[in-house]
Amino acid sequence: MMFSRRRFLTHVAAAPGITASGSLWADERTIAATQQPTHHPGRVKSVIFYYCKGGPSQAHTFDRPRHMADPSLHPFGFQKCGASGLEISDLFPHLQATADDLCLIRSGYGALATHNEGGIHIFTSASKLGASLGAWVLHGLGSGNPSLPGHVLLTGRVAGDRFAHDNGSVHGGARSVGAGGLPPSLQALSVTDLASPIANLDNPLDPAAQARWLAELRAVNGAFAARHRRVAELDARTESFAVAERMQTAAPEAFDLSKELADPIMRKLYGLDPQPTRSTGTKLLLARRLVERGVRFVVVPSMSVPSLEGGSGDWDTHTPTAVRGVIPNLALACDQPLAGLIADLKQRGLLDQTLIVWGGEMGRGGNGHMNHNGSAFTWWMAGGGVRGGAAYGATDEQGFTAVEKPIHVRDLHATILWACGLDVGKMSYNGVGFDSACKVAKEILA
Repeated sequence: MMFSRRRFLTHVAAAPGITASGSLWADERTIAATQQPTHHPGRVKSVIFYYCKGGPSQAHTFDRPRHMADPSLHPFGFQKCGASGLEISDLFPHLQATADDLCLIRSGYGALATHNEGGIHIFTSASKLGASLGAWVLHGLGSGNPSLPGHVLLTGRVAGDRFAHDNGSVHGGARSVGAGGLPPSLQALSVTDLASPIANLDNPLDPAAQARWLAELRAVNGAFAARHRRVAELDARTESFAVAERMQTAAPEAFDLSKELADPIMRKLYGLDPQPTRSTGTKLLLARRLVERGVRFVVVPSMSVPSLEGGSGDWDTHTPTAVRGVIPNLALACDQPLAGLIADLKQRGLLDQTLIVWGGEMGRGGNGHMNHNGSAFTWWMAGGGVRGGAAYGATDEQGFTAVEKPIHVRDLHATILWACGLDVGKMSYNGVGFDSACKVAKEILA
């Protein structure tokens, strides 16, 4: 007996493992099937963005000022590292050891010096549609795996973590990782529970019953589409249920860390045992597994950490106490896991096609670099065909303003997309695309 569409959808609601998951990626396979070829050869297939919530001080991490009004406010030493001689803070000994893989971008500017708006801006500023960088990467490259979400926000803490004070988040919330005016399926899937990353994936129906439901759905929708040929979204919605069915197998495997957790070498590489690094290391390891399986863009936000001098905080360090007490633990939380991620990708032959980005929504200025500053910030990149062991641009002697090769936030987006083989001047959706002022900093790329 053929069900009516209304009756069928009433009954299919009994299959939450299909409906709840399918609604998240309504037309991802359609995007993959209809994507345009890249505009030029690009090395990058996936991006992992370690987002430093609060705006890290460039002067205490990767851009030592040449002149300090009060040296006591700059308590951390710097070393020239690797064959390249890049200067990196002693807070990052593991990244110092992999300096020749890093490209330090010391001349960022154009950030907004307020957190919420700054978070949205750092992720979306190049787009006239308000779409995030991750959404544009997925739109331009298409899905690398139609059985997994192409854009993921990884938050949460592992069981037993007594170091981190929160799960991590991005300033600006959903807008910072959203699709804006692009199709909603391009927004990030937010993962907050590392033990059960995708909700409602289990299905109470047996496989045969589920297959019957899906076949009936295709028949009902096919009949409807034959009568209403201008309803372009219908095929995509039908496909969303098939995507959800595939995810029931693919997603548990992608998020399964049992093999790595049983490997002492991997545990040490990512810092999965020490309290300060276990949650960050786990999320970066998950990020590696996801990009290995075709996920295009993964955001891993930093978490608030305890201060060495009491209390806790994130990268928004406004006092000498916060600088001395919080920054060392923030660096400790990410230093070994990030260096481990670089080494892991390299040994798997994936580093050249994966771009790692480190940075926040702004930099710091004023005496001791404790104030908000949108005129100077540092990001670094590794892999993805960037020039390793290089420093791009420079700030003034105090480290307050980008003066040499200044690179705007929108230019960073354009450069990342260019590394993916995508030209922002040729990208649009419904005739709307990117800020015409975007420029590609090709000197960053190898």
